[in-house]
Amino acid sequence: MKQQEFVIYAHTYDYKNEEGTVVPGGEIHILSKKQSSSNEKGVSSGHKIAQVEVPFEVVQKLIGQVPAVCDIEYEITVVNKALVLMPKNIQVIKQIESLNILEEKDRLSEETIRSL
Repeated sequence: MKQQEFVIYAHTYDYKNEEGTVVPGGEIHILSKKQSSSNEKGVSSGHKIAQVEVPFEVVQKLIGQVPAVCDIEYEITVVNKALVLMPKNIQVIKQIESLNILEEKDRLSEETIRSL
């Protein structure tokens, strides 16, 4: 199954497996679509963030390229007797320049000054 997702964070880490061997791993954070559920006044609660474990080799390619819109190919895997969708392959479609709120504030104030 392939799906386009907005990946906002990626990092690698090391952990010890059951045998005590150090194994590299990775994690990405995916921004969900805006939630359709809302409160009694009809106000949406915004976006949720999914934290997803991914193979080291997959996340290593994303370091330095996120935030980005990505094509993510999922495979169904059994983890602790449960079926889980696990990212198998991730390809960056478009990098996003900046999601830094301070940069956005500066950009908005520059546009406001120019419009005056």
